Amino acid sequence: MKKVLLIGADGMLGGELKERLEKIYDVEGTTIETLDICNKEAVLAKAKEVKPDYIINCAAYTNVDGCETHEDLALSVNGTAVANIAEAAKQEDATLIHISTDYVFPGNLSVEKIYTEDMMPNPVSAYGRTKLVGEENAKKAEKYYILRTAWLYGLGGKNFVKTMLKLSKEKEEISVVDDQHGSPTSTTTLCEIIEAIMEKEPEYGIYHSTNEGFTTWCAFTRKIFEIAHIATKVKAITSQEYKQMYPQSSDRPTNSQLSKEKLHSVGIYPDSYEVALEKYLKEELKNM
Repeated sequence: MKKVLLIGADGMLGGELKERLEKIYDVEGTTIETLDICNKEAVLAKAKEVKPDYIINCAAYTNVDGCETHEDLALSVNGTAVANIAEAAKQEDATLIHISTDYVFPGNLSVEKIYTEDMMPNPVSAYGRTKLVGEENAKKAEKYYILRTAWLYGLGGKNFVKTMLKLSKEKEEISVVDDQHGSPTSTTTLCEIIEAIMEKEPEYGIYHSTNEGFTTWCAFTRKIFEIAHIATKVKAITSQEYKQMYPQSSDRPTNSQLSKEKLHSVGIYPDSYEVALEKYLKEELKNM
């Protein structure tokens, strides 16, 4: 049975991934309490102890607004720590799977176009800058898969879908941005992509890993309410209007649309975002 060192096993993605992988692999999970990924010696020692075939890094500082005010901390976790993990992977001749983000792109591409893996990253936010450093460091593992995802939500944590469901109980109308485009992605879909990558072992490199199809936050909210049979109205607003309402928020990409052609080329076909959302809500609504 192959061994997996799963870093960030208590997060929204890591928690679900651990549960799934344990059925097929020998999984050792770490959390922020059990492993300081910013401590190189600790990371190398843990890898030496586990002797993994795969190291999967689900740990990240993902608070986009928080990254703007705490960029040094974000750089430590999202960037520098990944160099430690990559070195550990190389030390054990393990394959590194690292989760990255659409924020490595500026997000200003015309919405008629989509970002491919070979396009030049040029992040405009602190979160994107620190995650790009993480990508460059992940490549030092030599045997690596960098999976860029976007608009992630799942059962185990705080996310956009849960926020909208909560707000729908408090308000008769919600204002949601309608000029930012991307692919909402369930943790279940991302777990399925990770499992498929591990099984198929395609060529090393970067793979855009989201659900199929593109939408806006506003249209996505309407889809959530439609599936959940919620009558709350959804008012479309611009990013500029949102910024006026919440001046402290950092700018978000207008275009987060990632091409899945490279995934398709290795025989991986994610669910559409609508199908993934329906599956998620079936479980989430049981808990509400």
